[in-house]
Amino acid sequence: MADTDELHTKKKLAGALKIVAIAVATLIAVPVFFAILSAALNGGYIFVGVIAAVFFIPSVRSFVLKLFERPSQISNTNAQNLVSDELAAQLSELENERLNLVTAVKETRLIALGVCICAWVVMSRLSDDGIFGAACGAVSYAATMSLLTASKRRRFRSNFKRQIIENIVKKHGLSYDKDRGLELYDFFVIYDCRVDEWHREDLVEGEIEGVRIKFSDFYAAKKIKNKNNTETVVQFKGVLFKADFNKNLSSITQISHINSKNLKIYGEKANMDDVRFEEIFDVYATDQIGARYALSPALMEKFTELCFRLGAPVNAVFKDNQILIAMETGLDSFEPNIYKTLMSNETIALYESEIVGFIQIVKELNLNRKIW
Repeated sequence: MADTDELHTKKKLAGALKIVAIAVATLIAVPVFFAILSAALNGGYIFVGVIAAVFFIPSVRSFVLKLFERPSQISNTNAQNLVSDELAAQLSELENERLNLVTAVKETRLIALGVCICAWVVMSRLSDDGIFGAACGAVSYAATMSLLTASKRRRFRSNFKRQIIENIVKKHGLSYDKDRGLELYDFFVIYDCRVDEWHREDLVEGEIEGVRIKFSDFYAAKKIKNKNNTETVVQFKGVLFKADFNKNLSSITQISHINSKNLKIYGEKANMDDVRFEEIFDVYATDQIGARYALSPALMEKFTELCFRLGAPVNAVFKDNQILIAMETGLDSFEPNIYKTLMSNETIALYESEIVGFIQIVKELNLNRKIW
């Protein structure tokens, strides 16, 4: 235990030192960066300023990263021990693709930074407006990064989901389709809001201990037209989960997180005898007795625990013989992190734990047991 505490303390100290080093490097880099730009703008040495800025800031960043760089402690063999032979055989090829993508992103970042600075300097001089020039520079940077790396990112993302996520899902006896998901009418069972655009992906479905389940990423937004532009307002971003409920209900019961918005309200508010549960949830039902029939003390406790585990608002509707749950995680699930090696137990375990976390909802909510 003492060794573990000491290691934890060292990790915290290393993290603190890294933050301090980055802060110091930033304090040094930012004034120099703006001094270079000022010289370029006022003295006309645009070419010199651009070249200096392009190479100075990446150099500072590389120094800080290399200062705290830690060699990988996990070998290819260790990574293969965690996964099936079929998945392990694909890791090396996919890892090479990831490394090539990271290299391409770094090279593109330098190009984009050069384009950004050129656009900033030129547009500032032409318009005599530094803020407008900075905005043009930012747009140029984003456009260059997207244009030069988008296709590579899409290809790696597609291969990652087919080779990694699909294999992990299959290991748990379920099926996976990266291009499908739950439907808009499923979303409207829980929410009542305007939706101008929506998207679903990463459908996982099958049967867990006799319970049919399906869940997927889901995104819904509305468009608001202003005088000069159109604003996108996200209505939902997270996971929709649908499963069998082992009671055939004659009424509708709804669990609503107190921080959620745009929820459809079923019936009237019901008072439940669980103080901890009612601190974060409201319950609505078309029948008060039906609400107590659906929500046992055990189920309310499980919903509270689920909400705390996810660290996000959770809403649910019990209707007929099904339960539909919306988890407002604000994240895209099962997405690859190109800066994490795939030849690592830790990385593969992270992706698997994300999938298992949603599968466990069946057991967490006792959907596989008729205990109420």
